[in-house]
Amino acid sequence: MKKNTIRTIINLSNLGYIAACVVLYLIALCILISAVWRIIADMTSGSYTVYNLLDEVGLIVFSMAVIDVGKYLMLEEVIRKGQEEKPPEETRKNLTKFGVIIASALSLEGLVLTIEVAKQDVTKIFYPVMVILAAILFIVGVGVYQVLNSRSEQP
Repeated sequence: MKKNTIRTIINLSNLGYIAACVVLYLIALCILISAVWRIIADMTSGSYTVYNLLDEVGLIVFSMAVIDVGKYLMLEEVIRKGQEEKPPEETRKNLTKFGVIIASALSLEGLVLTIEVAKQDVTKIFYPVMVILAAILFIVGVGVYQVLNSRSEQP
């Protein structure tokens, strides 16, 4: 009876992960379609600017990050669960790729905010600068993670 209960819990957990991943994929798809739609609408209406395009690029990068999170959850928690463990270098590579996507999204958002604030009111530059600094710290953190993880793999 205990094995059946454990199996049921694992199956329900897998179903939850699958549902969450599907929802994440759908949200990312909606964001992607919305960004492309707004680009097309801006171009056809004549209100196209580089700043609008940068906003849409940020949304597209964000949707890629959401897709990557869904993919990671699906692979790690549903498909590969119970299989032999992956080598540490593969895990490091996947987490680094995910970290770079997040850092890119943060950097892009900081850049867009900096440009927008500089055009309107330079005295409000603190928040965009903090976003860029957060992106830098995130990149440094990914680098530290890579160094420490690679050292732990060496004999």
